[in-house]
Amino acid sequence: MEPRFQPDRLWPTGHRQLQLMIIPDLDGNPGLAELVAACRAVMAAHPATTQPVPDESLHLTVQAVFRPGHGDVDQPTRARLIEALAPELAAVPAFEMLIGSPLAYHRGVVADTHHDDGFNHLLDRARRVIARICGPDAIAYDSRPAHMALCYADGRGSSDELQRQLRHHVRPSHASLTVTAVDLVETVQVPQRCRYDSTVLRRFSLSSRTEPSATSTVCEAVI
Repeated sequence: MEPRFQPDRLWPTGHRQLQLMIIPDLDGNPGLAELVAACRAVMAAHPATTQPVPDESLHLTVQAVFRPGHGDVDQPTRARLIEALAPELAAVPAFEMLIGSPLAYHRGVVADTHHDDGFNHLLDRARRVIARICGPDAIAYDSRPAHMALCYADGRGSSDELQRQLRHHVRPSHASLTVTAVDLVETVQVPQRCRYDSTVLRRFSLSSRTEPSATSTVCEAVI
């Protein structure tokens, strides 16, 4: 393993990345909270994973929004994007997915996902809206397969050994996550803490699995 935040991977000073993400509710998904805690206990003993992603920064990226050659997404475009996303996402059914097993790779640890048809459906609908409002280049990045970063490496060490420890000591190696909302956020890099921090701009509730989508809250202002 090697450090994630090397000079060639740093964002320009002051850059704030607009993106849609799922912020997991650990209180509402206790099995996931236990999985994350178990992974952290293993990672704490490895020289390259001493700064795991804290609870408040855990996320699954749905879609990063780019504007090549135009800098950050301006406020008028954001307003149009929010207006277009609200009814689209309100029609997407809430869903469950399986988080895990944890996978160690050369620059960190991620939790893999399974049963992710709901995620892919959400992503496809969001991508169509973003491309229509911001242009096709805005969706150049495709987040599939879905994943949740548990740690970005802050040192060097054997990823094989870390993977062995994760496999032997994190049991069960997966947990369920219920997804009922998706957030539009501004994300910044925090290299000194080996993480990405996000500010929620809007929370979009998904359609209830037991009630018609017309009864769902379309969009809640968070800030």
